[in-house]
Amino acid sequence: MLIDDKGRIFGKVSIVDIILVILVFVAFGFLWYKLGGYSNKASITDKTEKIQIVFYQEEINNFAANNVNIGDPATEALQNIRLGKVTDIKLDKAISWGSDIQGRQVSSERKGYSSIYITMEGKGIVGPNGIQIGNHLYYIGETITLRAGNSIFYGKIYSVEKIKGDVGK
Repeated sequence: MLIDDKGRIFGKVSIVDIILVILVFVAFGFLWYKLGGYSNKASITDKTEKIQIVFYQEEINNFAANNVNIGDPATEALQNIRLGKVTDIKLDKAISWGSDIQGRQVSSERKGYSSIYITMEGKGIVGPNGIQIGNHLYYIGETITLRAGNSIFYGKIYSVEKIKGDVGK
């Protein structure tokens, strides 16, 4: 028989001994994990690179556009993901869409408003399936809510590119 009348397997090892050995291994494994013996960070390398992101909004009131400065942090508001810091700001004529008398969509200027390009420098991964910043993927043309300086913007990611000269750093 496999277990004899004294509860020993093959007449040599008791079931209680096996349970105790298993409990000791489980306790050792738990302590090793909690004390940092297991770390998946050691096997993951940081593949992020310096990237330049250009954000565009067709129409923003001038007082909001004037409250963002070079060096201000830029954050995507919905996910609260830091995109980087503002490195350039360009204001242009506002593009305001409306209907003409024939019902066609036409663009026109609007007093007190501008279009804005905000260039940011940050860290991320530019790949074939989007731009990974933090734990989120972004895409060219994606509409985001951007906080920069003391203003908030609602526009699109216009372009993203790797900053040359930063490969491997």
